[in-house]
Amino acid sequence: MLSTKLSTFATGACLTAVSMAFSHAAVAAWVSSAPMLTERAQHAGALLDDGSFAVFGGVNRTGFVATAERLTGNTWSAIGSIGITGNVMEAVTLGTGQVLVRADGSRQARLYDPESNSWSDAGVQSVTRSIPSMTLLADGRLLLVGGSNEKSAELYDPQTRTWTPTGSMDVARRAHAAVLMQDGHVLVASGFNSSGEVPSAEIYDPVAGTWSPAAPPLVPRHYASMNLLPDGRLLLAGGFTAAGVTNHAELYDPVANTWTATGALNHPRNGMMGSISNHSTVLPSRKVLIAGGSDGARNAQAVAEVYDPATGTWSNSDAVTQARENGTANLLPNGEVLITGGYSSNPSLTFFANSDRYQPPVPVSTPAVLDPLPLLQRRGGVLTLTGTGFKGTGGTDIPRLELQRVENGFIYQIGFTSHSTTQFVSTPLPDLPAGLYMARLIVADEPSTVAQLVRFTDPAGAPTGTAGELQIAVSWTAPADDRGNPPVGYEVTSNPASAGCTAVAPSTQCTVNGLTPGTDYTFTVRAKHANGLGPESTSSPPVTPLAAPGPQTINFAPPAPHPFGTTYQPQATATSGLNVGFVVDSGPCVAEQPSGPITFTGVGDCTIRATQPGNTTYQAAPDVTHVLVVEKGMQTLRFTPPPPSIAQVGGRYTPVVEGGASGNPVIVTASGVAQQQRLLQKAVVDVCTLDAGTVTFGAEGTCTITATQNGNANYAAAQAQSYNITVTPAAGVTQPTPVPSLSQLALMLLSAAMAGLAAIGFRRKQLN
Repeated sequence: MLSTKLSTFATGACLTAVSMAFSHAAVAAWVSSAPMLTERAQHAGALLDDGSFAVFGGVNRTGFVATAERLTGNTWSAIGSIGITGNVMEAVTLGTGQVLVRADGSRQARLYDPESNSWSDAGVQSVTRSIPSMTLLADGRLLLVGGSNEKSAELYDPQTRTWTPTGSMDVARRAHAAVLMQDGHVLVASGFNSSGEVPSAEIYDPVAGTWSPAAPPLVPRHYASMNLLPDGRLLLAGGFTAAGVTNHAELYDPVANTWTATGALNHPRNGMMGSISNHSTVLPSRKVLIAGGSDGARNAQAVAEVYDPATGTWSNSDAVTQARENGTANLLPNGEVLITGGYSSNPSLTFFANSDRYQPPVPVSTPAVLDPLPLLQRRGGVLTLTGTGFKGTGGTDIPRLELQRVENGFIYQIGFTSHSTTQFVSTPLPDLPAGLYMARLIVADEPSTVAQLVRFTDPAGAPTGTAGELQIAVSWTAPADDRGNPPVGYEVTSNPASAGCTAVAPSTQCTVNGLTPGTDYTFTVRAKHANGLGPESTSSPPVTPLAAPGPQTINFAPPAPHPFGTTYQPQATATSGLNVGFVVDSGPCVAEQPSGPITFTGVGDCTIRATQPGNTTYQAAPDVTHVLVVEKGMQTLRFTPPPPSIAQVGGRYTPVVEGGASGNPVIVTASGVAQQQRLLQKAVVDVCTLDAGTVTFGAEGTCTITATQNGNANYAAAQAQSYNITVTPAAGVTQPTPVPSLSQLALMLLSAAMAGLAAIGFRRKQLN
């Protein structure tokens, strides 16, 4: 025996050519539709945002089916290999328009992107699950519950592509029914586990992440169908019980927390076609269609049935063209129900690729025709429909808007603020749960020919603008609630029109260029989502761009060389009259302030740049650059006080000299030769000598005192400073008459003569 199928309704984009506007029969009827490319059962089906339909995986006689297909118009095309396989596939279309696909026996989930027709990973589940339930929550997250013998549950976040554990159920269950109720809580009913049929039901609170008990169903079952009716009650029908396949049906009242029996199916069945949580379909007429499945003898049921909530009874519909179980059944925008694939066990196991379509009765009056709508509409906003035939004849000409959530089939009825034959303006919408919706206009109790597919999300926050030169910088905030469909970017438009600007999320700002000065501009922003542009934001306050500034130039003369140890005060003017600043780009210079002065840290070439950045009236001036040569600094020596001009023999003088900035020591020398010398005295008496910093005057004459200082890397050697001091005899001392001094030659001649005389005298002594 094959495991039962579980597929899922999905959520999707703007309806395009996939209106599937087939002619309707005079009464409700089943007709054959285009077959899939591959036979498959226990696969998943999902309605996409553009109105097309896709199937995923499944099984057939050769084993697991690894591929997926997409129906556009009346033609199936392959959309690649899923990347995972399993006995039962489940799929849900997320708020992004992408389809999350999972399989029994695999923890890995996959994402199908209808826009790019590509596949990617969707995170790894915490445990392996067989026949769990998947429910799209009101906030856009996905709840995965139970499966195998698991009590656990986990949440999928479309924004982060991650799975996170949440509260566990009280009882493990698989093949159970799960539906998002009108209040945003999830009802999980019955199912099967290792102990048999699960008699209980539980309610999940997405805000708290916890479970609480609900009243138990009257008949425990698995492989059953459960639908949310337009009045908020839930219909649980068919399935497999401890006694076998059942025709029992019952209603759950969430307000009273009670189950009440309702009319029984005419044909016992389990494994009906539908979605993972619904094996039946809520029609635009608000009735419930149940099709396919098998009885206790594994005979596929050919007769479909329709449940009327008003009477609580089931009536037989036309027979399907092919009896089957474990296929998919999905409501299309044109009001038809598409059944795909499945299998039958008797007389032999046969898998199907063919499809059937359920066509509602031909309307008595001409139905309204709706113009296309943008997919993404403002959450809580007003929905405006245009088209034709918006008023009927007689007393039922007042149209009404109905929004049917694809994932759980619930129908919301919306009032109007105005209507005409070509336009319908709704009242502000309630805070609808995340999901794909079919928008229909009901005129004279007949739905419009084709529903328009819409989703609801918050717009970007109201933008603000900051004026610049011929441009305005626009900023805004991300949508407060994106319902599981985060922006991937933003588009900004202006009034009057301009080129606008764009930003890539998460950035929330961009600049609009090329604007006209003196003109007031307002701006609106639309978030760009994976499946289209979101609703338009409110307008910004008006902003006026600034005029383009005029040109200006700088007059800056080349500077003369400057010695180290000084400063340079640059002088420059701008033709605008604005102050000019100076920047040192290179070299041993430092600009203390933009206006100067410039100080030097060494010797070398400095590159000085004059700048004027402009203002709202003037553009930035072209920079003017000059090279300033920093030369070695000069050093000056100064005796403090200056040396005396006259000194006496025996006197003393201590010179004090202020040196230059090099920091090198000042060297002082004293020199001079006496004016008197004793005849034949070889030693020369210095007029003055310097010892331990003090000059001593030793003889009459001229004493020269000289100060010098060496330079360094930044300073040149100081110019030597010399003073001559006339040394006179000490007071009261009479100097001897000076002996005329002989020249060196005279002294030599005198010495020779004296030697000659001495020799003559010696010989005379010998003769005597």
